[in-house]
Amino acid sequence: MRMTSIDPAKLRHFVAVLDAGTFALAAQRLGISQPAISKSIRATEERLGVPLFERGRAGARPTDQARLLAAHARGILAEYALADAELHALGKADAGALAIGASLSLAQSLLPDAIAAFRRRWPDVALAIDVGLSEPLFARLLEGELDFVISAPEPGFPIDARIDRTFLLEEQDALVVGADHPLLAKAEIALGDLLAFPWIVPRRSARIDRIHAVFAAGDLPPPARMLRAEASELARGLLMTAPFICLIGASVLGFEIETGRLATLPDLGFGSTRPAYLARRRGARLRLPARNLATLLTDAAKGARP
Repeated sequence: MRMTSIDPAKLRHFVAVLDAGTFALAAQRLGISQPAISKSIRATEERLGVPLFERGRAGARPTDQARLLAAHARGILAEYALADAELHALGKADAGALAIGASLSLAQSLLPDAIAAFRRRWPDVALAIDVGLSEPLFARLLEGELDFVISAPEPGFPIDARIDRTFLLEEQDALVVGADHPLLAKAEIALGDLLAFPWIVPRRSARIDRIHAVFAAGDLPPPARMLRAEASELARGLLMTAPFICLIGASVLGFEIETGRLATLPDLGFGSTRPAYLARRRGARLRLPARNLATLLTDAAKGARP
């Protein structure tokens, strides 16, 4: 099979058919007609001199040559996407603008002092900060919409190969309750004691699996009453008004814990650490404002490490 020059659009059509399993579904996903995508695949086959799909009632079954081409095609398309993101990032704003993403915990712990220092030194730089979950932030990073992201994804979170990471610090999870929670009056807290109270857990999080695993290791069922919510503001309010238990990044509620409005329970096997890091597109050179803020953030992280 000769990898002569192939139109990237035709490679996208090829990968779409490969992933969809049929020409009709691939055409639907791409928003083009089935004859158009069939013509594109035939042109690619003629260009390469090999068959790529066996057509039949069961759909489009890839040949051995198609499987070989697939890895190269995906790599080529990934490079095109990265180049497009880089060009978009360069053209989206002038050197005096900066857009970053941050997880909630780091937005509350590292960002305030770093931004204050940044504003004192570079007051004219337009700064936009998006606070949210790691998955959408990393997607926007790869699309070139963000200069960099600071986040502490949970264990098992897949990191795209197009992302480079710089370690900042370790984030710690903790069991958090209200300052007047009944468990705080006990001289010693056992794992089973936690089952008498409702829990707040995120809807999409590895913490749910960890909660189940800890109780299973103690031959206990998981909590019967779980309120699933993503908003830390809701967790903060519920913990202060009702006997909930929440497994959450300690820094998210750090101010309330430090001022005594909330408290932490003994670890009991639930606590864990995960690395927080500054993520950027691999091979991308940060513009001057981004480099300046990144330096302030890494310095702040060094100061926050134990």
